[in-house]
Amino acid sequence: MTDMFDIFIIGGGINGAGIARDASGRGLRVYLAEKGQVGSATSSWSSKLIHGGLRYLENYEFKLVAESLREREVIIKIAPTITKPLPFVIPHSKKLRSKILIRLGLFLYDNLGGKTKIPKSSKINFKINYTDILQKKFSEGFQYYDVQVDDKKLVEMNIDDAIKMGATIVENRKVINAKRVNHHWEITLDNNQKVNSKALINAAGPWINEIINNVLKVNAKKSIRLVRGSHIITKKLYDEEIAFTLQNDDDRIVFVIPYKDEFSLIGTTEVDVKSPDNPSISDDEKIYLINTINNHFIKQISQEDILDTFSGIRPLIEDFKDASKVTRDYIFDLNLENKNSPLLNIYGGKLTTYRKLSEKVMEELTPYLPNTKTKNWTASKKL
Repeated sequence: MTDMFDIFIIGGGINGAGIARDASGRGLRVYLAEKGQVGSATSSWSSKLIHGGLRYLENYEFKLVAESLREREVIIKIAPTITKPLPFVIPHSKKLRSKILIRLGLFLYDNLGGKTKIPKSSKINFKINYTDILQKKFSEGFQYYDVQVDDKKLVEMNIDDAIKMGATIVENRKVINAKRVNHHWEITLDNNQKVNSKALINAAGPWINEIINNVLKVNAKKSIRLVRGSHIITKKLYDEEIAFTLQNDDDRIVFVIPYKDEFSLIGTTEVDVKSPDNPSISDDEKIYLINTINNHFIKQISQEDILDTFSGIRPLIEDFKDASKVTRDYIFDLNLENKNSPLLNIYGGKLTTYRKLSEKVMEELTPYLPNTKTKNWTASKKL
């Protein structure tokens, strides 16, 4: 019989990479297959933030925000070379959220995650601070902190650690079939190589149900909603090393973030789409982001100022709400048709909580992989 792995992971985005690192460090034999390059899809199309998700508080997602804020602390500690705290400024508009509501949200944001070295939020007077950026209609606002990250590098560092601990990582390899055979999984790759594994993890992100339906050939238990988030990049709109959280009339927010020293990263949009493949920004999204800037900043921009764009597809758990209100939390679907060959499908999730998600995956699968070291370790070991 050919080699037997403990865990086979489909998908080399941030969740797959985090699981590969965590599992390898517990002494398990791990095989990960990514159909493109690791970290090249959804995980590199983000707003480049490790954040608690201030606006999730409006949807009463206190548990998700608290977990995200705690993880923000952990990721700064384990990935200091690719993270940095950044002040975010919210211009206040009387027409939109009230000062009381914003203050309450920021109080919760400052405290839900427990102890932190990141500065607390404060009130801002634009006649004194950050003058000559915002239009005169904005005289005051608020400042809070979140963390900027190199998202693709975060994936690569997790993968590198996994390889050092013995994981097998293959890129540009699609899984074309997976079936249970004699109490284990037999997985077939697109070069007809067969790999045997005790457990199978579907961490395919927006392609999760495609894998379930076409590769595993079982019925997907949960519906996902594919939401495109698009960004535009311009020359930097101001010199200060700060980001802006801009509120729009439709209750959505747009970030303006310093990017690679010379540029401003502006996003994101939220548009429902049917397919996760080849996402690209629409003219309507460009106009939406341009209008957001022009409604707030003295410096006006047009389509000619757009130097580059990128779009990513977020796989959100369908709950039939407006796209901006759909949860960013994650859900596991554990299939134990045969307890000797568990299947775990991972729905949802966000960059910030990938490490905690990986830990919970291991807690979920440890009963079926008796040789697993049970001690959680990834929070204290630098990437």
